[in-house]
Amino acid sequence: MRKGRKALWWVVSGVVLTCVIGIITLSALTDGKHLKELARDKARQEWSRDLMIGDLALQLLPYPQLHAKNVMLSNPDWARDKYLFDAEDMRVEFAFLPLLTGKFVISGLYFDGLKANFNVANDGRRSWEFPGEKALSSFSMALTTVSAKNSRVRFRRGNDEANTWQIQSLVAGGRQDLRDVEFDMQLERDNHLLQLDGKIEDISSLGQDGAVSNGVVNAKSGQASAIISGRIPLDLAMNNFDLVVAIDAPSTQEFFGFLGKKQGTPAPLKASVTLHTVNKKTDFKDLKLQLGKMNLSGEGQLNLRGKRPVFSAQLRADRVDMIQTFLDAGQPPLQPKKADQLFRDNPLAWHLLVALNGSQGKIDASIAALKLRSGIEVTDASAKISVNDDRMTVNKFSGKLLGGTAAGDASFDGSQKAVQLNLQMQDVTLEQWFQQTGKNINISGGKMKVDAKIAALGSTMNQLAATITGPVDIQVGPAKILSPKAGQAEFWLTGLFSAKDSDRVDLSCVSARLPFHSGLADGESIVGARSDASQLLTSGNIDLRDQTLDLHGRVRARSGVNLGISTFANSVKITGQLVKPEMSLDESGAVGAIARVGAAIFTSGLSIIATSLWDGANPESDPCHQVFSQKAKAANSKAKRQARD
Repeated sequence: MRKGRKALWWVVSGVVLTCVIGIITLSALTDGKHLKELARDKARQEWSRDLMIGDLALQLLPYPQLHAKNVMLSNPDWARDKYLFDAEDMRVEFAFLPLLTGKFVISGLYFDGLKANFNVANDGRRSWEFPGEKALSSFSMALTTVSAKNSRVRFRRGNDEANTWQIQSLVAGGRQDLRDVEFDMQLERDNHLLQLDGKIEDISSLGQDGAVSNGVVNAKSGQASAIISGRIPLDLAMNNFDLVVAIDAPSTQEFFGFLGKKQGTPAPLKASVTLHTVNKKTDFKDLKLQLGKMNLSGEGQLNLRGKRPVFSAQLRADRVDMIQTFLDAGQPPLQPKKADQLFRDNPLAWHLLVALNGSQGKIDASIAALKLRSGIEVTDASAKISVNDDRMTVNKFSGKLLGGTAAGDASFDGSQKAVQLNLQMQDVTLEQWFQQTGKNINISGGKMKVDAKIAALGSTMNQLAATITGPVDIQVGPAKILSPKAGQAEFWLTGLFSAKDSDRVDLSCVSARLPFHSGLADGESIVGARSDASQLLTSGNIDLRDQTLDLHGRVRARSGVNLGISTFANSVKITGQLVKPEMSLDESGAVGAIARVGAAIFTSGLSIIATSLWDGANPESDPCHQVFSQKAKAANSKAKRQARD
């Protein structure tokens, strides 16, 4: 019994002696002034950084820790932010036994009021990288706990504005070997909260190039949530990982707010994708995205190994309503067009193309049903696209629309804001054109053929229209305009006895040959039209710079006795804004009209009847064909040469 008590006494005495020796040793090792000098010297010698420490105090119980205030470690000279981190209050816990041998083994870090500034230079240098990888050479890490509150992290790339996140709270813990780490974090940006939690198997290689670990991260912002699982990257370069990402967001408004994006009323969003990256080459597959009523799927690749990014993608969508899809994505609705303009003045998204400068890629895209902003619906739409810097070439596009088909190719230059377009449309109809664009015109039939080869420059659609250069040829087949107003107008223009009812216009054809140059198409016989009762061949101009037209020509009856207004007037003119042109008698024919009216009265109408019979027996050739005749083309070419000379 006595021997047991004696042994216990020696054990207790040994422990007390060890503690006394440890406290004396620790006090010597952790003298505040000595430690501050040691830390400053180490930072300068090993890191080439300045380290400043305000108050520094030692606390031995219940475990050894240093309590420091106003700790600041500088960034390299090239960084825009002076300090890599600036902590108002910082506690560092140390493992006890290693201190007895003069070693610092950090087991816990606690921050209050931490400000971290991570800078990336234009050449790729990072402010948190240290010479010779000596950032932790003076310390060993056996972290089991990390905590931060009332802190913020700022990330800045080159000369860009910094992205800043407030850390409301951060708690992370795990084993001493930095395994089985669990964390819970709340980040805030512009009053929008992001909650993160998860578990990572091993973060001992955190920050090393190519480091990864199995794990799962859960994110939640407002009603939006995301799960990231798989082999998670542990370095900011993120050169290697294998992840499955799933997003479920009844509303993305809070999430976009956290990212600093202003968004309107968003639609529900669901998305998932598998990402596999090896040495800067990422394959994505099984992409599924549901935004509102739109469903998108696809796969592709992004290669960052070379001197510039190279990407490829195959994307498929079931239905895209351009107006609704942009609204679903949170974009504000477009302002209505001005009453006298064909297009809106909204800037085109040239900046998105400019942002691709320095990259190269290909995209194959298909959309089962596409509704354009104009209301026109395109089915089986497809395009093969290639990108080279800020130049995008649509090598081929096609689709079915308005009862016919459209196909062609195009190119876009982002920095020059330039477009080149070749477009061919076959069998599209005026009937569906007016129906789908919401025009209040009752028309049936009118198959069209369009061939355009144009180039343009501009920041908006109106600017592009004002610079269009190249030929636009349009041919329209038979159509019925069911309008008493239009029928009566033709009735009075062509004659009281023309073989035509007045409740509609039976259009046989319309042709337009528009040789645009800097937004202006002008010439002789550029627009012709023919109905069952009348025909018209016009000369003049169509000006897309101010979106007006000025055409003039003579309306003639095709058959029957011609006793309409056109009997007395030499020609009619069509003028005004393109969105709402007006037809009237040409003032230049007023003298001739008066003379013809006088002759009609004098001869009791015999001259009118004779003229009408002659016109009916010898109608002019089809104006729809005359527009494309060699004679008309030659006349316009001669006029253009004279104008240049």
